Amino acid sequence: MSYILLFVSALFLGIANLVFPRASKALGAANTTLYYYICATGLALLYWIPAHENIHLKSIDWRWPVLIAVSMLISNLAYCYGAEHFDTALPAVIRALSFFATAFIAVYVDHGPALTLKDWIGLALVALGIIIFSFHRSQ
Repeated sequence: MSYILLFVSALFLGIANLVFPRASKALGAANTTLYYYICATGLALLYWIPAHENIHLKSIDWRWPVLIAVSMLISNLAYCYGAEHFDTALPAVIRALSFFATAFIAVYVDHGPALTLKDWIGLALVALGIIIFSFHRSQ
């Protein structure tokens, strides 16, 4: 079931990546980001209230949602402003390179497990595929 949920996540992130440029052109990048967060907050509350995960947070625990919110805000604003200038899915393809940031942060900043040569080759091949896929895409 976990794999299915991860693929559902990827599918809907793909949909969002394609909708962001259109919304940015129609509404502006800052408006798109603000309205996205307002709508997401409302939808999250509809899920959170019956989920019974509403535990008492200590003040130190707020660092995680704040860090996620700041990271997502910067990511989404940069994406919206950058994607305004494209009519293709190229921005979403470029954004897919974010897995490199995740791997780098996990290994070198968070001191996670070291990547093997096979892992680095796999990352490089995926990155190369993304770059080749986006090469010579028209605006």
